[in-house]
Amino acid sequence: MSHGMRPTVRRRLTVAALFVMTFGIATPLAAFGVFLPVLAEAFGWSRGAISTALSINLVIGGLAGFGVGALSDRFGPRVLLVPTVALAGTGFALVSTVGALWQLYLFVGVLSGLGMSSFYLLSATTVTHWFDERRGLALALVLVGFNLGYIGGGPLAAWLITTVGWRSAYAMLGGGCGLIALVAALYVRLPRPSEAATLRLPSARDHAPDHPTGGPTGRRGATLAEALVDPRQWCLNFAWLLLGGLAFMLTVHIVPFARDHGVSLGGASLALTAYGMGSVVGRVTAGALSDRIGTGLTMRIAFTLQIMALVALLWLPSRETLLGSLATFGAGFAAADTMIAKAIPEVFGMRAIGAIMGVLTLGWRSGAALGPVVAGFLYDATGSYSVPFGAAPLVVGASWALFATATSRRRRLLV
Repeated sequence: MSHGMRPTVRRRLTVAALFVMTFGIATPLAAFGVFLPVLAEAFGWSRGAISTALSINLVIGGLAGFGVGALSDRFGPRVLLVPTVALAGTGFALVSTVGALWQLYLFVGVLSGLGMSSFYLLSATTVTHWFDERRGLALALVLVGFNLGYIGGGPLAAWLITTVGWRSAYAMLGGGCGLIALVAALYVRLPRPSEAATLRLPSARDHAPDHPTGGPTGRRGATLAEALVDPRQWCLNFAWLLLGGLAFMLTVHIVPFARDHGVSLGGASLALTAYGMGSVVGRVTAGALSDRIGTGLTMRIAFTLQIMALVALLWLPSRETLLGSLATFGAGFAAADTMIAKAIPEVFGMRAIGAIMGVLTLGWRSGAALGPVVAGFLYDATGSYSVPFGAAPLVVGASWALFATATSRRRRLLV
């Protein structure tokens, strides 16, 4: 009996460890938007120039993800997670010493970028190896740590800045969260043969739109080379790119946007809290719901929520609308983000899941890198966020169309 329970206990421990690690790395990242106006005031740097540090972080992390994903398929996640999350924490902690813009780019962009190349990618692929039937819920429970970072990260950063100053605040956030993530990463590994998720036999549901490959989502599937020339990969890549750009544009610039409208730093940081709370609810609900109604229908609900929230934010600007819109958008984005991660093994199988996920997360990171810096420079040029925020609902619609194209084409997995 106890022997039969071991795989279940180990799955739960793996989910818990990945959750803690994801939360630890996400917290200083989520706080970047709170530090942005503070750094601008302290050094006189433009918002676009400061936002570039995060863009460098995301691009370098995405490029490094190619190697991280491929190596994880061969050596497992722990060998890569331990050094990278330690590097991420160190990079953020060193921001406390900056005196020039190039140092911000080095610490946040290069060091933390390399360090953050693994946590999201390997969290998703590790869960995929451990779970099959309840994969959506397990994936959501892990990735919700990313969203909880936005609930606590913003107010915590604002409080620390007020209490101990921005330099000590960054040192404490980076060092403390990096240490937490490092300890959690030590408990992550792939399942042994006796612990692995039971592979399903083909069924009628495997030929539904949520399983467009026409086969089971087991360890069969496409190679990296096959995925690179598959149009579905490029559709998913650009769908994720657009969502990543939009989400990071909002989370990085919503605090300065609110401050521009007379809201205090502490009050403005509540926008990130609202986004985080909505994301937690949306991610967990979508994960559990998708295991029942399928990935496609869950995704349609997610996109609808995002469009509604962005239109409300555009046409009804007020503090109440700001918080409500960010909560609703957070729910829709987190649900969509989880569904794309869940759809990848459904489309391409498990043969090269780490390497393929690495390619696709580069799209997400590229969008996340472009979104904040484009919005920052548009603000610098126009003195307003009207252009990037006004285009946001159209971006969601384009991402929806790309995802629908990728998951509607049926094609058998190559063994």
